[in-house]
Amino acid sequence: MIKDHLKALYRIATNPKMLGWSPETFWRATAAEFEMTVEGLSGNVRGGPFISREEVRRIAAEHGVRPSLKANPNARPIRGG
Repeated sequence: MIKDHLKALYRIATNPKMLGWSPETFWRATAAEFEMTVEGLSGNVRGGPFISREEVRRIAAEHGVRPSLKANPNARPIRGG
């Protein structure tokens, strides 16, 4: 199912009559960049992000560097449903 959605997004992004992105651009782009591009072309532009990059940096600095959970031998995955 996700594979089908990804194929559809790829076709939209790389079609010259739509976004006209190169395949490399599509694979490097984040979901947010893709969404903003589509919104901009459709004229459906929302306001700015609800949190600024500076605020994200400040919050990250307050929390400091923490070890990855992947490095913790006692970490267990969360099982869904």
